[in-house]
Amino acid sequence: MMGDSSDAEIGFDRTPFGFTLDQWYDGEQTPTDLDGTLLKAFEDAPDVRIEVMVQFEPPFDGEDMNALDSAGLEVIAHMNVLPAVLAKGDRASIERLSRYPGLYWVEENSVMEYQMEKTTTTINATKTWESPVIDAVSKEYPGIDGTGTTVVVVDSGVDAGHPDLDLGEKVIKNYKSDSDLGWREVENSDTSSGHGTHCAGTIAGNGDASGGARRGVAPGAKLIGLSTGEAVSIFNALGGLEWVYENSKPPNRYNIKAVSNSWGPGPGDYNPEDAITKISQMITFENNVVVVFAASNSGGDGSDIQTNPYGNVPSNIAVAAFARDGSGVASFSSRGQSGIITTYPDMGAPGVGIWSTAARRTMISLMTKQSAASLSSIDPYYFAISGTSMATPHISGVVALLFQAYPGLKMSGFYEEAEGEKQTGWNGGQGWKNDSKNKVHEVELILEASARYVQPSDEGTPLAENYIPQNYSIGWNGKPFDLAQGFGLVQVDRAVAIALTLRELRERDFDGDGLPDHPDATVMCALKAFEPVLVSRQRTVPTNRLFTSWSGEWSRFSNQTNQIIPMNHDTSKLVYVPEGSTELELILTYNPWNTDGKSLASLYATIDQDGDGSADWSMDASFLEGYRTATVPVDQSSYGTYWSVNVEGRGIDWDFGERFRETQYKEIKVEFIMSLNISFPPGSHELPEQEPHAQVAYWAPSPGITSADTFMNITEYVFDLRRVVPPEEPEGPGEEGIGLLWLFILLAVASAGGGGYAGYRYYQKRKAGPKA
Repeated sequence: MMGDSSDAEIGFDRTPFGFTLDQWYDGEQTPTDLDGTLLKAFEDAPDVRIEVMVQFEPPFDGEDMNALDSAGLEVIAHMNVLPAVLAKGDRASIERLSRYPGLYWVEENSVMEYQMEKTTTTINATKTWESPVIDAVSKEYPGIDGTGTTVVVVDSGVDAGHPDLDLGEKVIKNYKSDSDLGWREVENSDTSSGHGTHCAGTIAGNGDASGGARRGVAPGAKLIGLSTGEAVSIFNALGGLEWVYENSKPPNRYNIKAVSNSWGPGPGDYNPEDAITKISQMITFENNVVVVFAASNSGGDGSDIQTNPYGNVPSNIAVAAFARDGSGVASFSSRGQSGIITTYPDMGAPGVGIWSTAARRTMISLMTKQSAASLSSIDPYYFAISGTSMATPHISGVVALLFQAYPGLKMSGFYEEAEGEKQTGWNGGQGWKNDSKNKVHEVELILEASARYVQPSDEGTPLAENYIPQNYSIGWNGKPFDLAQGFGLVQVDRAVAIALTLRELRERDFDGDGLPDHPDATVMCALKAFEPVLVSRQRTVPTNRLFTSWSGEWSRFSNQTNQIIPMNHDTSKLVYVPEGSTELELILTYNPWNTDGKSLASLYATIDQDGDGSADWSMDASFLEGYRTATVPVDQSSYGTYWSVNVEGRGIDWDFGERFRETQYKEIKVEFIMSLNISFPPGSHELPEQEPHAQVAYWAPSPGITSADTFMNITEYVFDLRRVVPPEEPEGPGEEGIGLLWLFILLAVASAGGGGYAGYRYYQKRKAGPKA
């Protein structure tokens, strides 16, 4: 029963931001506390009750519950740590709740709309993974996915028992601190909030529990988790950064390249004396590790500073939160103060409704308390939340991609943007550009240069409806940046192309004399040369078969009463059906027996061919057979469409020992590999550019299969480094300048006689490298 408390009793003392939802639907206003995606949910059916995630200003208390009750919302579940609930209500009840002063944010609970794979598409990460790299001698390498790099997550902890975050394989170290900053290694250090696990999955989760659909931004990278506790104190966080500093010193045995921090204190400008500032600068300047911070979630309109002071450290990267589709900045994303440009974010990434990995004990403990009806739409491995905390790990993952593309990225000669007053008055009159700690890393320059600046959606002031200001400044690269989004939404494919180009400029011998021609090339040089690198390639392959495969983990849960917990656990992949194909072969490989976990399972594949959400074809059930094959005919009605191939199964678990007592639930996890071959008759066939989406399985020519009478014309994106051409003219003094030393060398060699040509040539080669 909904309560009958009056508005006055529970604090409904204001109009919903001075307007009604009718104005909102007509595009006149956008409430600060309501996610714009609710518009579509209520467009055609305002009286339908939908599920929404409701966040309140902390702490969550009885007054918040009364507000929900009086507004007419039905509470379905409570979050354990976040001051939030899952509730159900119609348009009128949500409009009524929007008047409550203690409300922070309301968004639709889009259970079936998986957003993690959409945000990696929004920033072009998926396109980057699938684009091969072709070097100067035409040798081809796999796409960039973060392989060989490691990112540290300083947060509430990481559940490294999650299928996407396997301890020892994905999470190579997972530590939890105690009160005296001692570190002990555990499998699951995130047992309450799930915040750190969510961030870790966004950075580098392998997506096994979703068949790869919810991979992180850098799925090939490794992770290290540092849990500083659920209520993070600055002291504990400082201890985590000290651990990063000590363990990333050369030779950097874990190859740590980034540290991700989705936390911070109250808003403020950069303070060079702050302890977090100092340890961050040590990590970057001494160890060449990029430090990434969330901009914070306090909104603002530019009239004062709302950004995280740790993100405002020049050598750190401050991240704003964008809408999941990149159309604008999130209302909650903190803004800098107009005119104080050192307080502006550097760039942004999606941070609204981000689906990523869920800490299992936290999620399952909640699930076991719910009714079966409310469980049927819950995926225990993933959940969606919003914040700059969710945007930050996107950028941390991109940093890993850039270091794989070019491990030699380093501190630049550029200084962080600063307003005129700081230029001369900084730090007791020292002057901004006389303090080398105000320089930025090449990674930051690349991200800023490649970002897409998002324009205001209308003429609203001080912010447009997409929460972007009308005014902007011009940055180091001649492009706009502002107090809400910095230089804009990160674009991974362009950033990686710049990094690859910079590496090519510095390391390639363009004229064939055995020496690199432009070892001092800078990011500015790469900006002049990278555009031709990312191209669409057409090639013809003599083959009558295409191949694709993916790995995943099928799972099943039961609670302490052995009741199976129903789940929306989806490991499906979307498979494009090319024109002319005749037959699809499926090969499912898995181990039905798990002697360690005392479980057994029987898996099979299904196909949804018409996109209605139900299986149109299924493998025959075969008990405990770990190698399954089947063929499915393809007819012309399917050409140009996507089939959804999923893995389903049954399983039992008889482990009633220690694992069962500790976790409150029993979990069966079965790793599998799904491989597909699709066949074509003789003739010429086309494979167009495939959808750059993490849930799409990419076709490639079947290894070792050739044909004399069948040809595949394949169109695909590549990074073609053969197309790198150095800028012809030097730019003159820039980041570093040539330096007088080389002039002295030239004169000395010239006066010495023999060997003068070689010395002169080397100077000319250095000079030919633009120095901007």
